[in-house]
Amino acid sequence: MTSTSTNGGGALPPQKFLPYAAILTLAANTMNGPGITTLPDVAVDAGLFLYVILITGSVAMASYVCRRMVFAMWSSLTSYGKAADTELGTYHDVEPNLTKRSSEEDSLLLHNGNNGGATSVAYPQPKLETTSIVGQSVEAYGKKAGVYAALTMVASALCLALAQMMLCAAILDGMLVSTTGQSCALGLPTTSSTSSWIHCTSHSSMKPYAGSGAPTSLISVGTVIAAVFSVGMGTVDLDEMMGVQYSLFACLIISCVRFAYVLRKMSLGLSDEGDMMDVTAVAADEGSVVGEEEESLSWFVGPNPFSTIGPIMFNFAFVVTAPPLVSLAKKESIAYKALGMACVAMGVLYTMVGCVGAPVANAVRNGLIEGGDDTNLLSLILLSGNVEGGADGRPSMIDLFCIGTFGLSTVASVPVYCLLAKDTLVNDAGVARMPAFLLSNVLPWLLVALTYNAAFFEAFVNWSGLLILGYSNFSLPLLLDVKLKKVRSFLGEEGSITSAVFSFLTASISAVIAISITNSLAIAGLLFGAVMIASMWPSQRK
Repeated sequence: MTSTSTNGGGALPPQKFLPYAAILTLAANTMNGPGITTLPDVAVDAGLFLYVILITGSVAMASYVCRRMVFAMWSSLTSYGKAADTELGTYHDVEPNLTKRSSEEDSLLLHNGNNGGATSVAYPQPKLETTSIVGQSVEAYGKKAGVYAALTMVASALCLALAQMMLCAAILDGMLVSTTGQSCALGLPTTSSTSSWIHCTSHSSMKPYAGSGAPTSLISVGTVIAAVFSVGMGTVDLDEMMGVQYSLFACLIISCVRFAYVLRKMSLGLSDEGDMMDVTAVAADEGSVVGEEEESLSWFVGPNPFSTIGPIMFNFAFVVTAPPLVSLAKKESIAYKALGMACVAMGVLYTMVGCVGAPVANAVRNGLIEGGDDTNLLSLILLSGNVEGGADGRPSMIDLFCIGTFGLSTVASVPVYCLLAKDTLVNDAGVARMPAFLLSNVLPWLLVALTYNAAFFEAFVNWSGLLILGYSNFSLPLLLDVKLKKVRSFLGEEGSITSAVFSFLTASISAVIAISITNSLAIAGLLFGAVMIASMWPSQRK
């Protein structure tokens, strides 16, 4: 993180910058969330070939939307080195004698004026308050649209934060069960014979209290630990904890590589056991059918392909959190290249985890793994001892350590979501900083406690990914980009491309929602065509 300052009266405030690696890391950490734990099951529903195609398409889609959003923010700066502060951005005088012999990185080095009061070098940055999604909505459509955009941003941040917080608490509780044998929580007495306020579980999975008789509202040990850590991180600015963010990103990569290795060994072990079971079944009763027919894993298109688009979109729903990172970049190219590479890096991890974990998730569905009742990624890792013959059916200490490091990595995005909600409340809703902090950092944890043992977590991931995050992350930035080109009188040949992509994405999201509700491909197709025509009609008429 670099800052600059000038000496003397009338000096501009210090500037802060995020380098390429910092933007990439923060964006990748923001994408790391509960959606990744559902990917083995998603790959089974989609089929391996279609799953890879959907991930690849999502990477391209998210990268393109990020590129257009960055352009919309930075195009507010129409000239360099001319003015001091404008409504849309901050301009600083740029030192004119930067030679071409210096590298690009050297030319970006900023001098703080300690050399005899030398003129400091600084670079223009878009002002976040007026170029964020909400600020762009106000500029493009007026203050009323800005109110709707602010509500959408807060809802998006809360959807992302709640799902992430739930995952963090479940990971910690699962770790406690695996290491100490049980985890306990505080909850209201149930209607059963016991009237205790303390509810304990020894079920080692990512749904530790499911089926334990505990109530829906619980304050577990894992929830308390995760909440304290998250709220503490929320009191620190993002640029002041980049060392922690880099470390958590490394934890994510190490954990995913280890998970892929363990899942691959489990799938090989299941294949060997499956061959032995087939031979035994034929020898026992040659002319009869033993049990129900197992559903095999599809290599092309799976049994529920349309239900997989929502969870996959959820994994790339980070665009709404990117404006604070973009506004701190030194150059426009650094911002969109870092965001695009973050999409590629996470796409590789998503492909690896989903494809390698699909055979194991399918085995759990078919009841081939003892104790397997959950296809969550971390639940599959906790079952590795049952397949690989671990001590007492427990996973190895290395696997438990990697689950712990993965749990730590998931905490990295919570402060980003809470920051988005807090800044929106402060800048656009006029809420004071302390109430905004409580609403964005403390209230979500209370909601997690109220719904911790509810059975709708996967449904929440699917529907929030479609109804809120799909439109706000992919449709809204493209719509604003197209509108702002007209408002700012910018002409570019990419305008028609952006309009077409906006229409296609919006129609696709609408069609997936329709087929999820009605289970009718015909209705979804009609809605797709109607949305395409409605969204493209204004531009065609012009």
